[in-house]
Amino acid sequence: MSKEEWSEFHREVNLMQKFGLTLEDYDLMLEEQNGVCAICGEEETSIRLGKTKLLAVDHDHETGEVRGLLCARCNMAIGLLNEDIDILKSAIKYITKKLY
Repeated sequence: MSKEEWSEFHREVNLMQKFGLTLEDYDLMLEEQNGVCAICGEEETSIRLGKTKLLAVDHDHETGEVRGLLCARCNMAIGLLNEDIDILKSAIKYITKKLY
């Protein structure tokens, strides 16, 4: 098995084990999102091992339900805010308030 085939196989196993998704499911989600992040609407720009990363599968950590595909920046942002809607609302209120 070539390095590329091994990588694709590992990705497929990972998607199925973590999220119950096939590669086809992922590709369909990516197509439905026009290849961009579900939050910011931008393409992924993060680089890993010299290659642009794939969009991350975002899921509800309580139910396991897949919500969509996110860029690394948006995925990290909601994770750092503990996916807490009240904290997210507070952050929105904060960044939209008038400066002193």
